[in-house]
Amino acid sequence: MRVIRFVFSFIGLWICALALLALVLDGVRSIAANRIVMKPLGETWFEMHRESLNLAQAVIQRNVHPLIWDPVVQWILMMPAWLFAAIIGLLFVYLGRKRRPKMIRI
Repeated sequence: MRVIRFVFSFIGLWICALALLALVLDGVRSIAANRIVMKPLGETWFEMHRESLNLAQAVIQRNVHPLIWDPVVQWILMMPAWLFAAIIGLLFVYLGRKRRPKMIRI
């Protein structure tokens, strides 16, 4: 169980580091543009690997339900990339935390 907690914490910390990197990049873009610029997750994913984004859309719309893609997944894809990465990273860190032993009180 310790190994699984370590792996979750390790992955979570790396994802949080990527979120911090994305936040810094958004900050640099904002300074250069003289306005607040936050790059959405969907745009980042499209630039990195557009075929997998198209595949994910097709799989979700055909195999799950078309209504899942339109309101839910599109809302997630419009989130800033750093925010999504931070949420996922913190979730992994939370899953990898060491739990306190349960105490029985009498």
